[in-house]
Amino acid sequence: MDGRLLLLRLHIHLRRSISSSPPPSPPPLLDLPLSHPIYTIWASNTGLGKTLVSTGLAAATLLSPFPSSDSAKFIYIKPVQTGFPSDSDSAFVFRKFSQLVLRRRPSFAVSASNHVLKASASAAEAVLGFGSEGEGELRDLGAYEERRLLGEEWAAGAASELTCKTMYAWREAISPHLAVEREGGAVPDKVLLEVLGRCLRIGSEDGRGRMDVWSVVETAGGVASPGPSGTLQCDLYRPFRLPAILVGDGRLGGISGTISAYESLKLRGYDVVAIVIEDHGLVNEVPLLSYLGNRVPVLVLPPVPQDPSDNLMEWFDKSQAVFSSLKEIMLSVYSERIQRFHDMPKRAGDIFWWPFTQHKLVPEETVTVIDSRCGENFSVHKVQNNDFIAQQFDACASWWTQGPDATLQYGFGAEDFTLRKLLLGVNLN
Repeated sequence: MDGRLLLLRLHIHLRRSISSSPPPSPPPLLDLPLSHPIYTIWASNTGLGKTLVSTGLAAATLLSPFPSSDSAKFIYIKPVQTGFPSDSDSAFVFRKFSQLVLRRRPSFAVSASNHVLKASASAAEAVLGFGSEGEGELRDLGAYEERRLLGEEWAAGAASELTCKTMYAWREAISPHLAVEREGGAVPDKVLLEVLGRCLRIGSEDGRGRMDVWSVVETAGGVASPGPSGTLQCDLYRPFRLPAILVGDGRLGGISGTISAYESLKLRGYDVVAIVIEDHGLVNEVPLLSYLGNRVPVLVLPPVPQDPSDNLMEWFDKSQAVFSSLKEIMLSVYSERIQRFHDMPKRAGDIFWWPFTQHKLVPEETVTVIDSRCGENFSVHKVQNNDFIAQQFDACASWWTQGPDATLQYGFGAEDFTLRKLLLGVNLN
């Protein structure tokens, strides 16, 4: 038999045998809208005030004395919550914002809502008052509450809107990975990121202007606290690479913890646009600014009252200027980032040399602008009605020298690996 024909038949047989077992599913490709500012609120440790910062930003955006629009929208997303329902950060933001509306009484209508998507069986029982079958699984809780405040103009449709969402909740107030071990309700990283991606697209296509919609994602615990699967949250949320607000520690020992958290984020490619700390009388902001070299602003909030009966309204009033400054910093960074994306194609044509290419024949809109790389994918800036970041597989030459991850090695290399062994007469058993 002709050697070439034998080789061809062997190759076809291998293709059929290998393709009969499905390869592992690749990681999800996640698109990120850039139609409005989206930020992640991190902290160097738990209990430092991430939720206070989220609430203050919501009030600064929606209740400003000089709002950019009377129909602004602020979306607060809490992907992972433990200690639920007695401790619910989205409920805190919803409740305190509602109180601030009644206190400041803006001249326009305001609405606020809070929605919890899924909870462990134990957490769901605490909310509903009864248990259900399927112990160890997540429940579609669907808990929802809404308030319409100062609604004189509601009928005309002119209203600012706060939307709070908790994606996954567990009852025990412990680290998410430990809550999953004890209560069940495992959430694979891929699923969590896909749900978060859908939440991030809220408000991106409702026709509002760039500055009329804001979104914040508040993490759980510290920068390197584990998520439900055990993956560190700084790694878990890295595919989105959302710009970061870091809530630092103003207490004794807080300088080291804040710098460590900052470096953990920077080493993973996050852009930290501001650090916020509570004033504990130790002036931690001075050495932080000295270390950062004024690259990142450090904002100081007044001391938080320790009396549990304090409703914090006076504290939010005292903090109003700080949150307004933080909002302006975030808005400026967002606008500069969008402008930079649009300027890059022209700058690339002026600076880069592309081999075997006539630069004058390359339209600017065909230049690929890469924001970052994560895993085996580039994050690429695209424009289609609105700006957005799309995941695009890295197929350039460096991929072959660096090597893909184990899943892709299996998917792309199994066929050739097996074929080579058979042709060399190596026993595969």
